[in-house]
Amino acid sequence: MANLAETFRSHWLISIFGIVLFIAGSAILYWNEGHAVHMMLALDEVYADIYSMQFTSEELDQSFEQRIIHISGGILIGEPLTEPDYNIQLMAVKLKRRVQMYQWVEETIEHNFGESSQGETRTYHYSREWRDKLVDSRNFYNRHGHTNPSSFPIESHVQIADAVYIGKYELGTEVKEKFSNYRELTSDIRPEDSSIKLHLGLYYHTNDVFNPEVGDLRILFSFAGMEGEIFSVVGKLEGNKVVPYITSRGTSILLIYPGGLSATEVFKLESRAQVLNTWYWRFIGWLLIFFGVSCNSKILRILFLDVPLLINLAPDSQYPMTGNFLIAFSLALTIAAVAWILHRPVIGACLFLAGASPYVWFTRNLVEYQRVD
Repeated sequence: MANLAETFRSHWLISIFGIVLFIAGSAILYWNEGHAVHMMLALDEVYADIYSMQFTSEELDQSFEQRIIHISGGILIGEPLTEPDYNIQLMAVKLKRRVQMYQWVEETIEHNFGESSQGETRTYHYSREWRDKLVDSRNFYNRHGHTNPSSFPIESHVQIADAVYIGKYELGTEVKEKFSNYRELTSDIRPEDSSIKLHLGLYYHTNDVFNPEVGDLRILFSFAGMEGEIFSVVGKLEGNKVVPYITSRGTSILLIYPGGLSATEVFKLESRAQVLNTWYWRFIGWLLIFFGVSCNSKILRILFLDVPLLINLAPDSQYPMTGNFLIAFSLALTIAAVAWILHRPVIGACLFLAGASPYVWFTRNLVEYQRVD
């Protein structure tokens, strides 16, 4: 134990940093697996009680209030979205206006001469660029001749259509918010205001498109969900609106995918998306645990060498990466198993066995070695 305490004192900063990484990775893994479990259960609950609307005359005599429904068809827009100053009128779910301003930008370059801090110098370079956000020139090292406007005269904005339908059913606000696949709007209709220039689909508030001045604006328009495009939606019918369905576990389910898809196809796509998202966060959690273990590999080596059954898992002093990988792999799968074991025992058991496999393998080899002796 004295050797352990001495090692910790010698590497206390990196050890504490590793512990923080390990805790963060464990928390991400536990949260991610819990979220995956709840989403799987929620999708199962919704799919078991869904009704696919066929828009037939027989459905007129039935009540679908508060039911989980699946609808598929071309979207209809009640009124067009407009930008009068730019002669834009569009039948779409969303119309995004992205505004950029031509501004001064400061770049700091550090030069090091020698090892002492007195040998460090900084130079500042200034250039003009199109930026979406306001660059505060009051913080510049050299403010003379490099002054930016204090605000945008025109702000970026997203318009959302008031009324959007598939068949006779209106899409609620939450459904419309999910239209996020924007496409650039191109138009050859020039604005009536001659001070606004149209060039390559962009609208410029400038005297010269090719030689803009600081404070000039350029605007790009894009849209999502054009009228007539086919979408498939799963949600709860409330009145005549499709809104999110809240499951018995409190999970909100609202699915929307482009194309005329059946309910089964929609759920397959959603399940695939959830699996990809789960594996992404699994990798992030495992990576944090791996770095946390790597920061404490010397301490873990001392601990494992004191336990006969764990000796073979101890990170090698010269090549610790393999041992760190196995330890992080085992811990990550064990943490994931805890989240699954209560709701999906088979999946949880498989994860636990996979996490325990390095320990079982090395223990088996050790026992066989002792029998030979």
